[in-house]
Parts: sequence; C-alpha cells; structure tokens
Amino acid sequence: MSYGNQPKMRDKLICASFYTALFIPLISWVPIIWVVIVNVQKKHMPDFIKYHCYQAILFNMLAYFLPQLLTLLIQFTGNLLSLMVIFDNSIVLMNSFNAWFVGIYFIFIKLVAIYGIIWTIRGKYTYMPPISQAVNMMLR
Repeated sequence: MSYGNQPKMRDKLICASFYTALFIPLISWVPIIWVVIVNVQKKHMPDFIKYHCYQAILFNMLAYFLPQLLTLLIQFTGNLLSLMVIFDNSIVLMNSFNAWFVGIYFIFIKLVAIYGIIWTIRGKYTYMPPISQAVNMMLR
C-alpha cells in the first residue's frame, strides 16, 4: 500500500533487483529489458523506477568497465617499459598493484551496490555523485 508520494513495495523490489547484477551477472540485462518493454508498450513508468533503472544501468556499466580499462592501461604501460631493461622490476610491481586494485575495487563496488539496494528498499533516491548527476540530466 502506498501512502502519499511513497513508492509501492513492488516498485521498491523491482528497483532493488536492478542493483543485484554484480551479485548475479545474468540479471545485468533486466533493467535494459525493462526499459525496452515499457517503451514498446508505451506505458507510464513512475519516476522512482525510471531513476533507479537508469542509475543501475550506468552503475553496472561503470562497475564492469573501469577495472578492464585500468588493466589495459597497466598492461600497455608495462609493454612500453619492457622495452627498457631497467624497468623489469617495475613491471612486476605494476602487475601486482593491478591485481590488488581490482580486488579492492570489486569489494568497494559491491558495497556501493548494497547501499543502492538498501536505500531503494527504503523508498529513497540513492545518490552516487557522477552517476546520479547523469541520470538527473537524462530525466529532465
């Protein structure tokens, strides 16, 4: 039951499921499919669902893209430095830093996803600075 401007529990659970893509990778397509179905059927989607759907899509893209970009940059730098014999020890250090960073990054991203799930179930709009700003500009 919804009181005033509070979203329904069904809407809260749908939005919370969007953030679970990091825990269950097969679910990562759910927000995209949801947006396509709603737009094809030309149904009205509440702002709460729109906001969290777009935010989850951008968040998941960012979560999967950044570690791969960092790994690519470190490997490229390592390949450039391998041309000089002086930097052999630096390359090993860079690769170990990459593994450490990616591990810490995934722990951090999962904590942010849990934050999104908890606040969504509470019926609140979550704020993830660069992602939320992009979503707000998309919804205007």
